[in-house]
Amino acid sequence: RILEDQGKIQRERGGALNKELTDTLSNLTERPVGEKELINLPAKQLVCAKAAELIKNGDCIFIDSGTTPAHLVPLLANKEIKVVTNSVYALDKLVKEYRGEVYVLGGQFNAKYDMNMGPITLEEISKFRFDHAFLGVSGIDLDSGEIFSADFAIGAIKQMVMKRSNHTYVLSDDSKYSIKALCTWADLTEFDLVFVNSFPANRKKPKNIVVCET
Repeated sequence: RILEDQGKIQRERGGALNKELTDTLSNLTERPVGEKELINLPAKQLVCAKAAELIKNGDCIFIDSGTTPAHLVPLLANKEIKVVTNSVYALDKLVKEYRGEVYVLGGQFNAKYDMNMGPITLEEISKFRFDHAFLGVSGIDLDSGEIFSADFAIGAIKQMVMKRSNHTYVLSDDSKYSIKALCTWADLTEFDLVFVNSFPANRKKPKNIVVCET
Protein backbone atom coordinates (compact mmCIF):
# COMPACT_ATOMS: atom_id res chain seq x y z
CA ARG A 1 0.00 0.00 0.00
CA ILE A 2 2.86 2.37 0.78
CA LEU A 3 4.47 1.80 -2.63
CA GLU A 4 1.11 2.32 -4.33
CA ASP A 5 0.57 5.59 -2.45
CA GLN A 6 4.00 6.70 -3.70
CA GLY A 7 2.94 5.92 -7.28
CA LYS A 8 5.64 3.27 -7.75
CA ILE A 9 3.42 0.24 -8.20
CA GLN A 10 -0.19 -0.61 -8.99
CA ARG A 11 -1.64 -3.25 -6.73
CA GLU A 12 -3.55 -6.09 -8.38
CA ARG A 13 -5.19 -9.32 -7.34
CA GLY A 14 -2.34 -11.68 -6.52
CA GLY A 15 0.50 -9.17 -6.84
CA ALA A 16 1.59 -5.77 -8.10
CA LEU A 17 2.53 -4.11 -11.39
CA ASN A 18 5.47 -1.77 -11.82
CA LYS A 19 4.01 1.57 -13.00
CA GLU A 20 7.28 2.70 -14.57
CA LEU A 21 7.30 0.17 -17.40
CA THR A 22 10.08 0.61 -19.93
CA ASP A 23 9.41 -2.39 -22.17
CA THR A 24 7.13 -2.09 -25.16
CA LEU A 25 3.93 -4.06 -24.65
CA SER A 26 3.21 -6.59 -27.41
CA ASN A 27 1.07 -9.65 -27.97
CA LEU A 28 3.97 -11.63 -26.49
CA THR A 29 3.86 -9.82 -23.15
CA GLU A 30 0.27 -8.64 -22.76
CA ARG A 31 -1.76 -10.74 -20.35
CA PRO A 32 -4.94 -12.57 -21.43
CA VAL A 33 -8.26 -10.78 -21.03
CA GLY A 34 -9.37 -13.13 -18.27
CA GLU A 35 -6.42 -12.12 -16.09
CA LYS A 36 -7.24 -8.40 -16.37
CA GLU A 37 -10.93 -8.58 -15.59
CA LEU A 38 -10.76 -7.22 -12.04
CA ILE A 39 -7.84 -4.81 -12.48
CA ASN A 40 -8.88 -1.17 -11.94
CA LEU A 41 -12.50 -2.29 -11.93
CA PRO A 42 -14.02 0.84 -10.27
CA ALA A 43 -12.24 3.11 -12.78
CA LYS A 44 -13.47 1.06 -15.74
CA GLN A 45 -17.04 1.15 -14.46
CA LEU A 46 -16.80 4.89 -13.85
CA VAL A 47 -15.67 5.83 -17.36
CA CYS A 48 -18.25 3.55 -18.97
CA ALA A 49 -21.06 5.02 -16.87
CA LYS A 50 -20.20 8.49 -18.15
CA ALA A 51 -19.76 7.37 -21.76
CA ALA A 52 -23.08 5.50 -21.76
CA GLU A 53 -24.90 8.81 -21.29
CA LEU A 54 -24.21 9.53 -24.97
CA ILE A 55 -26.20 6.53 -26.19
CA LYS A 56 -29.79 7.22 -27.19
CA ASN A 57 -32.58 5.01 -28.50
CA GLY A 58 -32.19 4.19 -32.18
CA ASP A 59 -28.38 4.28 -32.16
CA CYS A 60 -26.08 1.65 -33.61
CA ILE A 61 -23.01 1.30 -31.42
CA PHE A 62 -19.75 -0.63 -31.60
CA ILE A 63 -18.35 -2.14 -28.41
CA ASP A 64 -14.63 -2.87 -28.69
CA SER A 65 -12.70 -5.85 -27.36
CA GLY A 66 -10.94 -5.75 -24.00
CA THR A 67 -12.20 -5.55 -20.44
CA THR A 68 -13.05 -1.85 -20.26
CA PRO A 69 -15.63 -1.41 -23.09
CA ALA A 70 -17.52 -4.50 -21.88
CA HIS A 71 -18.58 -2.53 -18.80
CA LEU A 72 -20.99 -0.64 -21.05
CA VAL A 73 -23.18 -3.74 -21.30
CA PRO A 74 -24.99 -3.46 -17.92
CA LEU A 75 -25.88 0.13 -18.83
CA LEU A 76 -27.73 -0.81 -22.02
CA ALA A 77 -30.62 -2.72 -20.45
CA ASN A 78 -33.26 -0.02 -21.00
CA LYS A 79 -32.02 1.22 -24.39
CA GLU A 80 -33.48 0.32 -27.78
CA ILE A 81 -30.31 0.17 -29.85
CA LYS A 82 -28.30 -2.07 -32.13
CA VAL A 83 -25.02 -3.38 -30.72
CA VAL A 84 -22.11 -4.59 -32.85
CA THR A 85 -19.02 -6.26 -31.43
CA ASN A 86 -16.21 -8.64 -32.29
CA SER A 87 -15.57 -9.28 -28.60
CA VAL A 88 -16.64 -12.72 -27.38
CA TYR A 89 -15.88 -11.43 -23.89
CA ALA A 90 -18.48 -8.67 -24.33
CA LEU A 91 -20.86 -11.03 -26.10
CA ASP A 92 -20.98 -13.29 -23.05
CA LYS A 93 -22.17 -10.32 -21.00
CA LEU A 94 -24.63 -9.21 -23.69
CA VAL A 95 -26.25 -12.65 -23.77
CA LYS A 96 -26.81 -12.50 -20.02
CA GLU A 97 -27.70 -8.83 -19.55
CA TYR A 98 -29.10 -7.37 -22.80
CA ARG A 99 -32.25 -8.30 -24.69
CA GLY A 100 -31.82 -5.98 -27.68
CA GLU A 101 -30.44 -6.56 -31.18
CA VAL A 102 -26.81 -7.74 -31.31
CA TYR A 103 -24.54 -8.30 -34.32
CA VAL A 104 -21.45 -10.45 -33.78
CA LEU A 105 -18.58 -9.94 -36.22
CA GLY A 106 -16.93 -13.10 -37.47
CA GLY A 107 -13.28 -13.87 -38.08
CA GLN A 108 -10.51 -15.91 -36.53
CA PHE A 109 -11.13 -16.42 -32.83
CA ASN A 110 -8.22 -15.44 -30.59
CA ALA A 111 -8.53 -17.08 -27.18
CA LYS A 112 -6.00 -14.79 -25.49
CA TYR A 113 -7.95 -11.67 -26.39
CA ASP A 114 -11.34 -13.46 -26.34
CA MET A 115 -12.29 -11.84 -29.65
CA ASN A 116 -12.67 -12.41 -33.40
CA MET A 117 -10.07 -10.74 -35.61
CA GLY A 118 -8.37 -10.83 -39.00
CA PRO A 119 -9.41 -10.03 -42.59
CA ILE A 120 -12.94 -11.45 -42.25
CA THR A 121 -13.57 -9.17 -39.27
CA LEU A 122 -12.31 -6.14 -41.20
CA GLU A 123 -14.54 -6.97 -44.17
CA GLU A 124 -17.60 -7.29 -41.99
CA ILE A 125 -16.89 -3.99 -40.22
CA SER A 126 -16.86 -2.25 -43.61
CA LYS A 127 -20.52 -3.20 -44.08
CA PHE A 128 -21.66 -1.26 -41.01
CA ARG A 129 -22.05 2.42 -40.20
CA PHE A 130 -21.90 3.15 -36.47
CA ASP A 131 -23.34 6.14 -34.63
CA HIS A 132 -20.93 5.66 -31.73
CA ALA A 133 -17.82 3.51 -31.31
CA PHE A 134 -16.44 2.87 -27.84
CA LEU A 135 -12.81 1.80 -28.05
CA GLY A 136 -10.30 0.44 -25.57
CA VAL A 137 -6.56 1.06 -25.62
CA SER A 138 -3.38 -0.70 -24.53
CA GLY A 139 -1.63 2.57 -23.76
CA ILE A 140 -1.71 6.36 -24.15
CA ASP A 141 1.36 8.58 -24.58
CA LEU A 142 0.40 12.01 -23.28
CA ASP A 143 3.60 13.52 -24.69
CA SER A 144 3.20 12.41 -28.30
CA GLY A 145 -0.56 11.87 -28.28
CA GLU A 146 -0.12 8.30 -29.59
CA ILE A 147 -2.77 5.69 -28.85
CA PHE A 148 -1.35 2.16 -28.66
CA SER A 149 -2.37 -1.44 -29.21
CA ALA A 150 -0.23 -4.45 -28.37
CA ASP A 151 -1.12 -6.11 -31.68
CA PHE A 152 -1.18 -4.73 -35.24
CA ALA A 153 -4.19 -6.87 -36.20
CA ILE A 154 -6.17 -5.40 -33.32
CA GLY A 155 -5.01 -1.90 -34.23
CA ALA A 156 -6.28 -2.44 -37.79
CA ILE A 157 -9.73 -3.35 -36.45
CA LYS A 158 -9.88 -0.19 -34.37
CA GLN A 159 -8.83 1.94 -37.35
CA MET A 160 -11.51 0.40 -39.56
CA VAL A 161 -14.15 0.98 -36.88
CA MET A 162 -13.11 4.63 -36.65
CA LYS A 163 -13.57 5.03 -40.41
CA ARG A 164 -17.09 3.62 -40.17
CA SER A 165 -18.20 5.64 -37.13
CA ASN A 166 -19.89 9.02 -36.86
CA HIS A 167 -18.42 9.50 -33.38
CA THR A 168 -15.51 7.74 -31.69
CA TYR A 169 -14.55 7.56 -28.04
CA VAL A 170 -11.71 6.13 -25.95
CA LEU A 171 -12.48 4.41 -22.66
CA SER A 172 -9.41 4.16 -20.43
CA ASP A 173 -8.27 4.07 -16.85
CA ASP A 174 -5.25 6.11 -15.78
CA SER A 175 -2.90 3.09 -15.64
CA LYS A 176 -2.67 3.29 -19.45
CA TYR A 177 -0.68 6.55 -19.27
CA SER A 178 2.41 4.57 -18.27
CA ILE A 179 2.19 2.00 -21.08
CA LYS A 180 3.74 2.13 -24.54
CA ALA A 181 2.83 -0.68 -26.92
CA LEU A 182 3.89 -2.07 -30.27
CA CYS A 183 1.28 -0.51 -32.57
CA THR A 184 0.27 3.14 -32.86
CA TRP A 185 -3.23 3.14 -34.36
CA ALA A 186 -4.53 6.64 -33.64
CA ASP A 187 -3.77 10.05 -32.19
CA LEU A 188 -5.45 11.50 -29.12
CA THR A 189 -6.83 14.38 -31.20
CA GLU A 190 -8.79 12.06 -33.53
CA PHE A 191 -11.45 11.18 -30.97
CA ASP A 192 -14.59 13.12 -30.12
CA LEU A 193 -14.06 12.37 -26.43
CA VAL A 194 -11.58 10.42 -24.30
CA PHE A 195 -13.09 9.19 -21.04
CA VAL A 196 -10.63 8.68 -18.18
CA ASN A 197 -10.95 8.38 -14.42
CA SER A 198 -8.18 10.90 -13.71
CA PHE A 199 -5.67 13.18 -15.42
CA PRO A 200 -2.22 14.36 -14.20
CA ALA A 201 -2.53 17.68 -12.40
CA ASN A 202 0.79 18.91 -13.80
CA ARG A 203 -0.34 18.68 -17.44
CA LYS A 204 -2.62 20.79 -19.60
CA LYS A 205 -5.73 18.73 -20.27
CA PRO A 206 -6.77 18.46 -23.94
CA LYS A 207 -10.30 19.68 -24.63
CA ASN A 208 -11.57 16.25 -25.68
CA ILE A 209 -10.55 14.52 -22.45
CA VAL A 210 -13.39 13.94 -20.00
CA VAL A 211 -12.34 13.21 -16.41
CA CYS A 212 -15.09 11.08 -14.89
CA GLU A 213 -15.75 11.65 -11.22
CA THR A 214 -17.96 9.88 -8.73
